[in-house]
Amino acid sequence: MTNVSYRRSNSTDAQTVFELVSRSVSRLAPTPYSQEVVDTWMVGRIASDYHEDCAGEVIWIAELDGKPIGFAHGEAGEVVRLFVDADHTGLGAGAGLMQRALEDALPNKSGKVKIEATLNAVPFYQRWGFAKIGDGVFSG
Repeated sequence: MTNVSYRRSNSTDAQTVFELVSRSVSRLAPTPYSQEVVDTWMVGRIASDYHEDCAGEVIWIAELDGKPIGFAHGEAGEVVRLFVDADHTGLGAGAGLMQRALEDALPNKSGKVKIEATLNAVPFYQRWGFAKIGDGVFSG
């Protein structure tokens, strides 16, 4: 059994969240995307892009023995982001983060939740009962 814990973000977490996104994208997304496409996703992004959400405590951080390994952000009607470090998939952190993001996405415990996901993440969300309703393009 792993020792994954969860906490709300704070104003010092923006760099951590940025690094988690960067590692997850670079290591998990290249299947089914080409590396050339994935390399464009983080262009122009910086840690401070996540500061407002972190400072607002709207992001959940998953930690393994005190080390951040993933995060999720849910808001009314949407799971905005969910990322797990590639070295820490399969530990249940994604499920724990999803539960917390869904609680934030469904503050009244009912309604619909929207998720825009990369192709490699679709199976994860389908296991949670979500259905793919179309294809789109992420402008990065």
